[in-house]
Amino acid sequence: MKNNPLNGYQPDYDVVTTADAQEHEIEHAKKTVANAAETPETDAATINPDTGEIIGTTDATAAHDGDADDVAPTIHYPTCRFCGKQTIPVAPYKSDADADEAATLKCDCFDARQYQDEVERKRQRDENIKKLRQRLCDFSDYTAARNMELAGDLYDFLLNVGINVLDANIAGATIKVGRFTVKFSVGNKSALSIAFTYSDGAKLEV
Repeated sequence: MKNNPLNGYQPDYDVVTTADAQEHEIEHAKKTVANAAETPETDAATINPDTGEIIGTTDATAAHDGDADDVAPTIHYPTCRFCGKQTIPVAPYKSDADADEAATLKCDCFDARQYQDEVERKRQRDENIKKLRQRLCDFSDYTAARNMELAGDLYDFLLNVGINVLDANIAGATIKVGRFTVKFSVGNKSALSIAFTYSDGAKLEV
């Protein structure tokens, strides 16, 4: 015990032991700072190396959570373009527009049904024009054997006439080309009929 004339008796302190303890605290603080810097997923701390006091933190995890890569993609539900009715996706669609088209073609609202009828008419028209082209090509061998080439402007003209008959712009047509008579007509089932008649009376009809 030391006799202090101001404070009375005070206990003796080991100066060396105290210095070692302070140095140990400083080394521990430095290691804490180093570990925080090497671990980006945890909070990084700023520590006073002299006192070991934490004076600031940075939440690295919170910053990472804000990355755009962590955001889940939004699911698009097929939606009718007319009434807005949504359905569960049943197929992988190439785009949102394709998904909405599929939903519209299956919806039972009035406008959707009108649209579905229009789409079906267009599909049927395209199919009929395809058949018309094939029939004209089938006639090419028949006309070629009788010295008439069914190609070029003549082919395009007959194709255009046939399309107008299919579209009901005209009820039917009879065209004379050289020694041929070509007749277009529509049957009871709206099927297009084409007849090629040669001057000798030979006839080919589809």
